[in-house]
Amino acid sequence: MDLLMWLDHRTLAASQLPLAAVFAIVLFGIWRVYPHLRGTDSMALGFTLWIPSAVFLVFQGGGQGSFLSVIVGDLLVIGCYILLYRGVLSFFDVKGNMPILYDIAAVAAAIVIYFTAISEFPLPRTVAMFGVVAAARGLMAVEVVRSARERTSMQIFGGFLAAFAVLPLLLAVSALFPGTVPGGNGALQSLRTLIDTVFLCGTGLFVFGMFLAEISETVAQQGQLDFATGTLNRRAIEETLTVEISRSARTHSPVSVMMVEIDHFKAINDTHGRAKGDETLRTVVATIASILRFYDKCGRLADDKFLVLLPENTGEHSMVIASRFRAALREPSLPHDQPPITLSIGVTQCTFKEPTSEVLARAELALREARANGRDRACLKFEHEQPVVASAPAHIDRLRTSSRVAKLIR
Repeated sequence: MDLLMWLDHRTLAASQLPLAAVFAIVLFGIWRVYPHLRGTDSMALGFTLWIPSAVFLVFQGGGQGSFLSVIVGDLLVIGCYILLYRGVLSFFDVKGNMPILYDIAAVAAAIVIYFTAISEFPLPRTVAMFGVVAAARGLMAVEVVRSARERTSMQIFGGFLAAFAVLPLLLAVSALFPGTVPGGNGALQSLRTLIDTVFLCGTGLFVFGMFLAEISETVAQQGQLDFATGTLNRRAIEETLTVEISRSARTHSPVSVMMVEIDHFKAINDTHGRAKGDETLRTVVATIASILRFYDKCGRLADDKFLVLLPENTGEHSMVIASRFRAALREPSLPHDQPPITLSIGVTQCTFKEPTSEVLARAELALREARANGRDRACLKFEHEQPVVASAPAHIDRLRTSSRVAKLIR
């Protein structure tokens, strides 16, 4: 406690200024570069409010007037914690208990104003501030721990917040029972400011870690996407195919693959321009996505070629889906200036524990067969079987029936 008597709370408060400024500047930078990251705006504003609150804390008791140094400073602290809690809720995309914190903050603000501007009795104001700070930190700890799942860093952050939620309550008890902290009010004020400084530093570092992890995940996801169409790129879709084949081997459930090619795509580019070609790609991707289920996957293999993964689907049923792709591109709802789009589709069904390269090779053979038969059609090829071609959606029911009969005969 001799150290606390030696430390000046205004010096400790001044040390918070550069910390809060650095955290605020960096968070505003993250917000500008990655505006889609939830919570960056509230967190940045929260650390920004910490700066003037620390300035007013430096002037408390310094002859600058109780209204500015006490009332405005404490209200800024309350606003700072409200913004930090809002940032946590936004980051985890949870509802939380914001109304409870608003109620506690309103009561604390009323106590601060009354016992500073009307009745000069500092003890209720001090206890009220300890209470609202403890409530905000505790609510943040609850949400962080609840959303941590298996992430160790989040669990540590939640424990950090919980520990620093308890400390203001202990300080409130010390304020209610003078003599608990040697050195009186001066030592208590220094201890409070020291705890706030450590909390500021630790919270800022943990918040940086949260957003950096989110940015890393975003960058990794963007690295799996095709820039022009927004669908998976070749590496990502082939890795997904490997995962689906492994899952199919474990569950003994079918998984089918389509290799989809836009007919005469080079002619569209040469005739209508590159921009119209890109629009054609996006139209095809949007059409395919509108028909697929949420767990089906689509990725771009080449300029005019896509790979579609259909878990829990047989080859015959995938031919029905292929006919829906082709029929949807004939709909009059497409843009009037859109060049006619037709698809050649190679379909195959994976066998258990089959190498990815063999699946892709067989789908490529089915696609070549569809191309050789005049394009604008789908071709189904099983392992060690002759391909079956469907040139129009009307043939699909007959195809499915004949495939079942062929299976029975075999």
